[in-house]
Parts: sequence; C-alpha cells; structure tokens
Amino acid sequence: MKKLISLLVALALLCGCTAALADTRLIIGSGPIGGAFYPIAGGIAQIINDYVDGVTVNVQVTAGGIENTRLVGQGELDLGLSSSQQCYDAYTNTGIFEGENLQLNVLGTLHSTVCQIVVLADSDIVDATDLKGKKVAIGEAGGGAEQQFKEMVNALGWTENDVNMVYLPYDQAMDQLGDGLIDAGCVYSGTPAASITNLASRKDVRLVNIPEDIQTLWTESVDPFLSVFEVIPAGTYSGMDEDIYTAVQRIQLSVSPDMSEDMAYEITKALYEHLDLLSTFHASAATITREAAAHTVGAAQHPGAEKYFKEAGLE
Repeated sequence: MKKLISLLVALALLCGCTAALADTRLIIGSGPIGGAFYPIAGGIAQIINDYVDGVTVNVQVTAGGIENTRLVGQGELDLGLSSSQQCYDAYTNTGIFEGENLQLNVLGTLHSTVCQIVVLADSDIVDATDLKGKKVAIGEAGGGAEQQFKEMVNALGWTENDVNMVYLPYDQAMDQLGDGLIDAGCVYSGTPAASITNLASRKDVRLVNIPEDIQTLWTESVDPFLSVFEVIPAGTYSGMDEDIYTAVQRIQLSVSPDMSEDMAYEITKALYEHLDLLSTFHASAATITREAAAHTVGAAQHPGAEKYFKEAGLE
C-alpha cells in the first residue's frame, strides 16, 4: 500500500509539472513597427510556439533595443532583441545602463542591424557632418536609433543641442521626411527597413555616409569590438545610387538569467534549427547562421544555450 501511495504521489507531481509546463507563457520584446526587429521577433515567437512543447510566446511592441535590454534585465520581459553593445552595457553595469544593476544573459547572435540616416535624394545633406542644425528624427525614446545617433553626435564633437532631435516612430518619421517636415530620419534596423522601403516607393531617398575620420572617432569612443563600419550598397533603396559607410552591430537574443536551463536549451535549439523559417519573416534574418550564433559578445551566454551549441559542435 505504501508503495502504491508513493507511486500515486509521484504521478500526481509529474502531472502537476506537465500541466505547469504546458501553460508556460513568455513575452519577447520586439521593436517599433517599420523596423526589422518587429517581424523577426514575430518569427522567433512563431518558431518557439511551433517547436517547443508547452510554451507560448507573445510579442510586445517596444521602442527597440534599449527598452528590450532594460526590461529583460529587470525581469519584465523574458526575451528581447538587443544589440551587442546594449548587452555589454547591461552586463557590465556601464554606459547607458550604469547603476541599474540589470541581470541579463544571451542565447545567441542574430542578424546585423544598421544605423541608417535617411534623407530625400535632393537633400543638401551628403554626409554626417552636414547634419548640424538639422531636424532629425531619432526613433522612439529608448530605441537603438537614439543610442546610435547620439554616439555619432559625440564622435563629431558636437553637443546634443547642435542637432534638433525629435522622437518619432520609424513609420511616422519617414512620413514626415516625405512631407518635408524634417530633414532626416535615423532608422536602426536590418536592411531593407520596411519604413524606408515604403517611403522610397513614392520618393527617391539616400542614406547619409559616415566619413572615415568620424568612423575612427566613433570606434574609439566605445569598445572597438562593438563598433563595426560596413558598406551599404547602392540600390538598397530606390534613389540610392551610391554606396555608403555606416555603423553596423550584431543583434543578440537577450534572455532573463532566471529562465531554466532546460527551457533556454529548447528555445535555442528550436530557433537555430529553423533559421530557414525565420528568414521568411525579414530579409536580414537570412544572414543569421548557426555558426555565428554560438559566438556571442558583451554578456554571458545562458547555460542552456551553451549546452545546445556544445552538443551541436558549434561552441
């Protein structure tokens, strides 16, 4: 009888654990509609929902990487898209998150995100040095565009008063740029960004070049391994007929360190074994590889993700 009771108790506990697992609900922070974060976060959520038993992920629209990193670090989001620099600042309690004592890990690396400063093709703004005194939309407060643009202003040796910065969601910023209400708009996103593509369908646009000397100063102002400058080729958008250099960072999937090792393992496995599906949500997701995903920077990798990449021979 005692053995029977013990067996029944064990079964009850097992059923209880299964029921709890079957009702696990997570939230992933995306970014503003009109950038790459929003569709990619939606793709990640769908993959987890489809391939991790008992887990449901909902997407929360946010201002972008800064807000995602802060909310994950505070335990208010389970997952979020964050830049490598934002992960570094949060993990080391420095930079924009100094004194906040955020707790954050990383599952894996995702796509590259690009600082895209957009002007109309007939604008007199040719490169970043021409932005002084101009009215520039820098995304929503708490987004990656704000951080990137203000870093560039610092590299130029200006103060924030030297540019008339306004906070607007990407779609609204591109609408106002098309209507001549602002001089430029900063979109921090993978390419092509939907908001810029939509504007380029009715107006010819260009991206603003960042001169080499400014690139050097920008790199020196933050940790060099976090600052990379790459060519964005002509033809990326209608009306863009010249290559430009701009700042590029890798985006990572940040995660609460409170997530269990088993769940982090299953999520990492599901995501990086279904990259073909993720690539259907945004063109920039097609650049994500399992090999690059394993090599995160800026913050410690979650033990569950480490376990997956080690088993896959990708550590």
